[in-house]
Amino acid sequence: MWVWAVIWLRWYLVDYLNLRCEHIVRSSSISVMKGVDSQIVLDRMVSTKLSNLENMGTQIALFCDANGRVEDIARLMKIDEQILIISSPEYSSKIRGMIVSGAGWDEDCSLLNGDDAIAHITLVCKDEIDPLSHFGLVNFDLLPDKVVENEDVLFSKEKIGGANVFEILLPIVKIDKIMSKLNSMGSEKIGEERWEFLRIGLGQSDIQDARGNLPNESGLGELVSLDKGCYPGQEIHARVDSRGRLTKQIVRIVSNSPIELGAHYVEDVGKINLTSSQYDGSVNLSLGISPIFESSKIHSKLSNGAPIKIEKINDS
Repeated sequence: MWVWAVIWLRWYLVDYLNLRCEHIVRSSSISVMKGVDSQIVLDRMVSTKLSNLENMGTQIALFCDANGRVEDIARLMKIDEQILIISSPEYSSKIRGMIVSGAGWDEDCSLLNGDDAIAHITLVCKDEIDPLSHFGLVNFDLLPDKVVENEDVLFSKEKIGGANVFEILLPIVKIDKIMSKLNSMGSEKIGEERWEFLRIGLGQSDIQDARGNLPNESGLGELVSLDKGCYPGQEIHARVDSRGRLTKQIVRIVSNSPIELGAHYVEDVGKINLTSSQYDGSVNLSLGISPIFESSKIHSKLSNGAPIKIEKINDS
């Protein structure tokens, strides 16, 4: 019974994407920084070096507290002298306050709330599908660190876990038009539960997985730049790097039945803290913070005897 469960779970993970694209209107917070000094000011606030962020470029950045732990994850898009900040709605007020208080009186920088003016859509497609042609971008190869604009709509693309994930920003007055195009190309509108399942299946950490943890523990260590100027949490990050050894890592847990969030004891691994979990009626996918183990995958059991598979995100 146990062997067959393992084989079935392995097969299912390869097939978590539908044949057609799927899209969701996100509840993200959108902030707009303006002014020639905006990038300088923002660079002092985040753990990620922004010197490579060029016009029509995009990158992910981390806001951390003084203890080096993640406060928020943000996608940045630079459009001329504006920087769009796509972040978590739960913590946007605090992040905006940090940015405003960090700007010098003589710096040309202002921050606007774009929540009521800009919409955010995430589109997930299998690797072989190119949806950009439906938006007038024919034979266009969108690089991971670039943004393309067409009729005031911004597109970026990231390849995650065998899928293409497109982030689309647009004036909210155009959302009906864009949704109509998505429907006409056969994309399916999904809700939060399906998006969570996809996100976890792709191994993409979100704020509920990262907040309060060190970036390396959440699979976000590459977003920490140790060779930049001072920022909140820099000393802690430098200390963690100098030790050269992590004790925790982010993992994906696959099971045949739902698993509650929180701490679980797992045979041969120890305590795993599940930070996100979603059941689709036949399989449950979770992300959690686990002690370091050597293998890329472990077949184990929960304390209640339920079989699970644990996968390192970076090795899956």
